[in-house]
Amino acid sequence: MEQRDLSQLDGRWIVVTGGSKGIGLGIAHELLRRGAHVGIVARNPDDLATARKELEAAAPAGAEVAAFRADTGDEADVARLEGELRDRVPALSGFVANAGTGGLTSFLDLDVAEWDRIMRVNLRGTFLVSQLAARLMIGSREADPDGDRSLLVVSSVRAHQFRPGTLPYSCTKAALNQFVRAVAVELAPHRIRVNAVAPGMTVTPLMLERTPNVEDIAAQRIPFGRAGQPSDVAQASAYLLSAAAGFVTGANLAVDGGEALI
Repeated sequence: MEQRDLSQLDGRWIVVTGGSKGIGLGIAHELLRRGAHVGIVARNPDDLATARKELEAAAPAGAEVAAFRADTGDEADVARLEGELRDRVPALSGFVANAGTGGLTSFLDLDVAEWDRIMRVNLRGTFLVSQLAARLMIGSREADPDGDRSLLVVSSVRAHQFRPGTLPYSCTKAALNQFVRAVAVELAPHRIRVNAVAPGMTVTPLMLERTPNVEDIAAQRIPFGRAGQPSDVAQASAYLLSAAAGFVTGANLAVDGGEALI
């Protein structure tokens, strides 16, 4: 008897926040490649439209792409997003809480506005969309009672390896690691798995904007001798979202070329 490939995501609906650029867009591409239907969420309508066209052009036959504009740190926006997802997605199988932000400001120069901005996106936003995802996945049980359900949070190596200037970002990512462990326990009775990926230095538009010489720095700092690519994070994410990881919950998978080890 031919065995089913549990790493494939054929016909499953998975939604990715921060899906218009960088790691989120890379994850969306990988999910499509594995046969999933993909919804992306982003705040900027122009970026969202561009990413949707790119994903539609790459989507295999039968795969659907949907785009939703929302500010994930805004409670009203997230409530509207929940309604739109209920209307558009028949049975939600996976959700990637990827939307995040950061900055480079020393502790003594850091002001409250910058602190609050990063906390709002990375913590408040992840909390709001994770609740949304859990409600939708619990509701999806009627349509697909035996299907795998998975919530994935994008953390960071900075949760436990600090670099000067990244205090609020590092604090939010450390908090998200505990968030994942706690929510994994709370959602286990609903058979929803909750995990995290923790990228290290990864080449994204935001990273290049702040650190144009990221590849040179990575060659010296990372044991593997290079920076990560969105595809590296995407492949690890797809595994955690798939039935191949069907007994994995509360895990935090480093995707950093060994950066956190030194």
